[in-house]
Amino acid sequence: MKPEEMEAAMIRNLPGKTGKSLEEWCVVLKESGLTEKREMKKHLKEDHGVGHFQTQTIVKHYLKD
Repeated sequence: MKPEEMEAAMIRNLPGKTGKSLEEWCVVLKESGLTEKREMKKHLKEDHGVGHFQTQTIVKHYLKD
């Protein structure tokens, strides 16, 4: 599987794995008021229990928008 296919699959599976879609996680980050990439990742991992690779993908897409 190509990296972009793996990422697409991870995004598709976010609701089942984390309880929220990519868009919902982006709202969580926006509402957090955090601006530093490291703090965003820490917030998702420690406060929401999101896994490492899911966190990387969420933050990447959030910052891209």
